[in-house]
Amino acid sequence: MESQNYSNNRDYIMHRIMSMQEDNTVPLKINCTGYEKYSTPFVTNGARLDWYLILMDEGTIKSQNGDISKAQFILWPPNSNHHYELDENKSISYYWVHFTGNFAEELLKINGIEHSKIYTISDDLLNTMRREWWFLFREYMLRRPGYETMVASLLMSLIVRLGREIKKNSPEAVGGDLRKRLEYTVSYIHNHYTENIQINILSEMEHLSESRFRELFKNAFGVSPGEYIINLRIERAGELLLTTDSSVSSIAQSCGYGDELYFSRLFKKKTGMSPLRYRREYLPSVKRTHLE
Repeated sequence: MESQNYSNNRDYIMHRIMSMQEDNTVPLKINCTGYEKYSTPFVTNGARLDWYLILMDEGTIKSQNGDISKAQFILWPPNSNHHYELDENKSISYYWVHFTGNFAEELLKINGIEHSKIYTISDDLLNTMRREWWFLFREYMLRRPGYETMVASLLMSLIVRLGREIKKNSPEAVGGDLRKRLEYTVSYIHNHYTENIQINILSEMEHLSESRFRELFKNAFGVSPGEYIINLRIERAGELLLTTDSSVSSIAQSCGYGDELYFSRLFKKKTGMSPLRYRREYLPSVKRTHLE
C-alpha cells in the first residue's frame, strides 16, 4: 500500500488547523487518518487537541515512550507532545488516526487502552486491522451519504478490537470464553427452564464431570447452574406479575413451581417482597385492577 491521507473535511488541505481541533459536540469523530511509508530519516514533534493513535505495519520507530515495532501501537492523548523518529538506512510503514469527541475518552477506558503505553497485537489481528483501515480509507474516498457516521463506527470497531486483544488474558475475557464454551447449555436452560432440569444431564451435554461443569459454570456466570435457573424463573415470574392478570398460583405453575407457597417464599427471598406486593409496588396505578 502506498502512503495515503484522508481528512473529515476537505478544507484540511487549505486549512490544516481544522484537523487539530477538538469537538465535544459529537460522540466520536475522525479528524484525519492515513497510512505512511518512509525510507528516509525524519523527526516528528507535535502537540494537538485530539487523540493520536499509531499502529506499526512494518519496521520500527523511536519514540519518547520507547521503540514501536511491527504489530505494536501507541495512543497519545490530547495536549500531549508526541515525538518519534526514523534512523538512517531503515524503512517503516504505519497506520495513524487523529480523533476527538465527547465519548472518545470513555471508549478508550471501556476497552482498557491507556495512553502513552506501547501495546503488542497478534499478526492475525494486524491483518484484520489492515482490512478495516482499508474500509475506513474507502469510505473517505467515496464519501457517500452518511460516511462521517460510517468512519466513526469503523474507528469504534478498531478500538474495540485492539481492546479485546490487550484484555484477552483478563478475568473478564476468560469469563467470556467460558460463556461461549457453555453456550449450548445456557440455550438449553432458557428453552427448558420451566422443566425439572437435572444438573448431571447438563454436564453430560458438555461432556464434563458434574463437579467440573459446576465449577466452569460458576466461573462463567458468577452463580451455580441451579441458582441460574432459579434466577431465570423468578425474573420471568416478575415479568408475568406486571404484564398479566394471572393469579400467583398460575404464574408459579408457568414458571416451573407446582407449590405456590414454596414459590412465594422463594420469590420473596430473591426480590425482598411477596409476589402480590411486588405487583402492587411496580404495576402502574392505571393498570391496577381487582388482582387480589
